Amino acid sequence: TLGGSIDYGKVEEKQTILVSSLGDNLVTLAGLAAGALDRSDDPLDPKRGWRLDVRAEPTYLIGDEHMAYLKVQSQGTAYIPFGAKARTVLAGRLKAGAMVGGSIPEVPASRRFYAGGGGSVRGYAYQAIGPRDIDNTPEGGISLLETSLELRQKVGERWGVVAFVDAGAVGTSEFPTGDDFSVGVGVGVRYDLGFGPIRADIAVPLDQREGDPSFQIYLSIGQSF
Repeated sequence: TLGGSIDYGKVEEKQTILVSSLGDNLVTLAGLAAGALDRSDDPLDPKRGWRLDVRAEPTYLIGDEHMAYLKVQSQGTAYIPFGAKARTVLAGRLKAGAMVGGSIPEVPASRRFYAGGGGSVRGYAYQAIGPRDIDNTPEGGISLLETSLELRQKVGERWGVVAFVDAGAVGTSEFPTGDDFSVGVGVGVRYDLGFGPIRADIAVPLDQREGDPSFQIYLSIGQSF
């Protein structure tokens, strides 16, 4: 995939502790180059193989001053079956991202990294992991690291059960630190619809902060990754 965009926006600062040197009015020029390789056996219910996705977004911000940075991120997943019929599957996911040359608060909030929620780190609300401002709103960051491990077990012809652990971090520096990490654990059930499973997961956060719920429930079509 190749693409590009040009945006104009007005930024309003919710706090005066960190104020962008680029000012309130920003023009953003961005490009996109992305590629994906899928060597798994099924798009909705993979039991063996692997997938890799890589994307890069060169970005140029123009305001009172200007700044250029490169946003890169990649995600890989792998699926290991056990038994001739692959009724037990161990699935793993690793995602990493960084902004080379970017800084906070210059990078607009809409273009930062976020984590939390279904497809990310279950047990936490959408985008709830990472730094927050004074009213508990997620701020996002310029670096990201996520990982998931899931054990999937088929039960009967249609049903399946899952146990999983997710972890993720959003950092305001080039790499997330150990203090940035949040972990969620949970279980789920799957029901095979013929073309793919419908899933229901319940997860709890192990790093619960003010404003975080005690648990989260996720419903969707297909495996989580």
